Amino acid sequence: MMDQAEKLRMLMNMKRKQMKIVTVTSGKGGVGKSSLALNLGIALNRRGHRALIIDTDFGFSNIDVMLGVRAQYDLMDVISSRKEITDIIEVGLEGVQFISGGSGVYELTKLDSPRLMRIVESIISLEAISDTIIFDTGAGVNDNTLRLIHASHDTILVTTPEPTSVVDAYALLKIVNEQGLRPNVNLVLNRVENVREATSVMDGLIRIVEKNTEIEMKKLGIISQDANMLSAVKEQVPILISYPYCTASSDINQMVNNFLNIPAQQRKKPGLAGFFDRFVMKNGMAKG
Repeated sequence: MMDQAEKLRMLMNMKRKQMKIVTVTSGKGGVGKSSLALNLGIALNRRGHRALIIDTDFGFSNIDVMLGVRAQYDLMDVISSRKEITDIIEVGLEGVQFISGGSGVYELTKLDSPRLMRIVESIISLEAISDTIIFDTGAGVNDNTLRLIHASHDTILVTTPEPTSVVDAYALLKIVNEQGLRPNVNLVLNRVENVREATSVMDGLIRIVEKNTEIEMKKLGIISQDANMLSAVKEQVPILISYPYCTASSDINQMVNNFLNIPAQQRKKPGLAGFFDRFVMKNGMAKG
C-alpha cells in the first residue's frame, strides 16, 4: 500500500510548475540579510516573477517592519487550522507578498502524515500566485535554518567585509558541512566600501571553504555601502523603491541578474517535491 510520503511526492509532482525555493541566511545578525531578501523579492517581481517572502525569524520579524505592515497571522495559524494559507499572506509596496512563518516552519517537521498532507496541499495552492519562495532565516545556526539550507534550491549567504562577520559566515558553513549537507551557496558581500578589498575577502572566504569543506560556493555579488540603505530602513520603504537609482540599488539589481543567470542544471531537484523531500521526508517525519 502506498505510504504517505509517496502520496506526497505524487501530489507535488502532478504540478507542472516548478517553484524555486531560496533561503537567505547569514552567520550573524546585522549584516543586511532581511533587507536583501526583501529587495530580492521586489527585483524578481519587476522581472516578471512572482515572489513570496516567508520570514522565519520567530520573535524578531523584520520584513513586516521594513514594509510598514504588521502581520496579523503566521504559519502556525494554518497548521492549527485557524486560517487558510491565502488568509495569512500580507501585501506590501509594489505588491510584494510575505508570510510570517515564525515557529511554524519548524513545526512542519513534527506533523503527523494527515496534517502534513493538508499543509502540503495548502502550500501547493501558492503556485497560483507565486513561482519563487524566499525564506528569510534568523541569523546564525539552528535546526530550522539547517533544514532550509539543505532543502532549498539555492542558498544566499550574506556577510560584510568585517572579519567577525566573515568568520561567522565560515562557521555556519562548517556546521552545514559537518551535517553532511551540500547546498548551492551563493555569496553576497554587503556594505562594501572598496571593491578591490571586497573581491579579496570573497575570494579568500571561498578558498577557505573549498579547502576545509565539501561545499561549493560562488560569488553572487557585492552591495556598496550606501547611506540611502539606512534611510530606506528608517522610512520603512525598501531601497529599490525609495532610492531606485542609488549605488546600492544598482548593485542589488546586478546581483539579481547574476542570480537569474545561474544555470538550471546547477540547482537541486526543482519544485516543491524536491524541497519537501529534503526538508521533511528524508528526516523520517512524513512516514505514516
